[in-house]
Amino acid sequence: MISRQRSSYRLLGLVGNGQFGRVYCGVHRKTGHLVAIKHLHRHSLPTHAFLRELHCLLKLEHPNIVACHALEHTPEGRLLVLEYCAGGTLRSHMAAPPSAADILTLLSDMLGGLAYAHQQGVIHCDIKPENILLTYRQGRWRAKISDFGIAKLIEEQSYRRGSGQTGSPAYMAPERFYCQYSPAADVYAMGIILYELLMGHRPFAGTPADLQSAHLNQPVPKVKGYTDAIQHIITKALEKLPARRYPTAAEMLADLQSITQENLPCPSQVSPSYYPYTGASHLPLTQPVSHMQALPATADRVAQTVLAQGKQLTTYPSAQERGLDSPIQGLYSAPTGLMVSTACTLWHGSNSAALAPIVRWPAPSLVAVDPRHRWAAAVTPSLQRLTITQLPRANQMSHHQPISLAPDIHIDQVLTVDGGHVAIAGRTQQCESQLQLWNRRGMSLGSLNLGIPLRQFTPMRQPYQWLAIDINDPQTVIFLILKPLRITPMRLDILPTLMLDLPWGYLFSDAQGRILLLDRDFQSIGGIQGPAQATAIVSPRPHELLVATWQAGIFCSGGLHRLNLQNFELDIIF
Repeated sequence: MISRQRSSYRLLGLVGNGQFGRVYCGVHRKTGHLVAIKHLHRHSLPTHAFLRELHCLLKLEHPNIVACHALEHTPEGRLLVLEYCAGGTLRSHMAAPPSAADILTLLSDMLGGLAYAHQQGVIHCDIKPENILLTYRQGRWRAKISDFGIAKLIEEQSYRRGSGQTGSPAYMAPERFYCQYSPAADVYAMGIILYELLMGHRPFAGTPADLQSAHLNQPVPKVKGYTDAIQHIITKALEKLPARRYPTAAEMLADLQSITQENLPCPSQVSPSYYPYTGASHLPLTQPVSHMQALPATADRVAQTVLAQGKQLTTYPSAQERGLDSPIQGLYSAPTGLMVSTACTLWHGSNSAALAPIVRWPAPSLVAVDPRHRWAAAVTPSLQRLTITQLPRANQMSHHQPISLAPDIHIDQVLTVDGGHVAIAGRTQQCESQLQLWNRRGMSLGSLNLGIPLRQFTPMRQPYQWLAIDINDPQTVIFLILKPLRITPMRLDILPTLMLDLPWGYLFSDAQGRILLLDRDFQSIGGIQGPAQATAIVSPRPHELLVATWQAGIFCSGGLHRLNLQNFELDIIF
């Protein structure tokens, strides 16, 4: 365990494990800046190896190489304080095929950083997607090379023999299996990554022994569907003999930059089949539905679903209606019944008919309710004010805590982080999303600039996690984890308008009615061509969806549809 008393940094969570230690996300106690803290075990990493990595990091200052900020010593080992990249590894971004533009820019980033390392006399020796980190800056994802733990320094000889075989066999050049290294070995690894990005898989697979034999003897398969210029770059990067390869990354980068996006089509992506839904509406609607909440059965009520239609609350299947004071913002299932938030009021009751106001705000506000229903947070944009209200219990009055907010941020949403914290999602003057963090006592915990413009934050089932849509690329969904900070993009084959986190996976729906279902590993379960113009979706039971639709126009109409997922050909068993 890392000794925290002697460190200037506070740990926020484990990011990953490696052969020689662990990597944590941390924050500087005074400045609040996020960093990556690489804890190197004293007994597993010799001093000379540690000094070599430190020497490489301090020697290399480049925008596409992870920067080293500080070094600390503890009784348990050494700490390297590094630049934090919230986008995670290139491997996590490869779950969905990247676009042609992403392939060009990310490969150019990697080769630019690697070319600089080669110019400074450093050979990485372990280039692979897990050692490429991503961060979002200036409107796009940018790649940074990390982990110089087994890096070598270029000596006078062209090909230097190392002391042992280290590295990742799937990305190792043929000569690396004989403990030889040179800049051309790093180029070979980049060729494997380029092939994998284009084709969706590596050219060779199998056990370490199988991989060694393939790298040494098997020809590289053709990259089908791409131009001769692309094939030339891959062929030259993956030559068996180092002398026939690009000698350094700079030469490979020059050839890659001569390729236009038209010459580099997006890797083929098999879109799921969308099985048609042919059912009819179960309930006609007279107004669009903005929210739905399933209420489980209790001793006093049967299972039901509550629909928010403007100021009106409708209970399905009983069709019981209740009008409120202003448009409904949120619905919350509570142990004692139902909570409903409108622009100026928080309501509570055992059912929709018994709702009564428990908190009022003086002006229209954005509201979020604690998952345990102990407090509510309301942001009044016109006043730039946050009010945290401890919700009343029996024979108690509610307690308000008004707090002034900074005027230089555009407020989008209010989010509950967990039972004790709230986040205000807004956008800075640079149009980057920012989270202002507060505890339920009204104490500011600082702000977190995400660097990427996001909208429609949708809470996930686990605390500290949301789905959101990339404003610059609405076809991309962002999986946001706050503790520790992780931003993972997932490009879909639809433009999602609705998102839902379900017990078995994720649901995304577009305006045309297509419903895309993914499992917890972001792999496709299947698709449904449902009713078009869905405005809200809820899942009362694991195998059931209720879809509310609304067709705007001269003759407005809407309906509530019930979909049984067991009736569709999906890769899931309920």
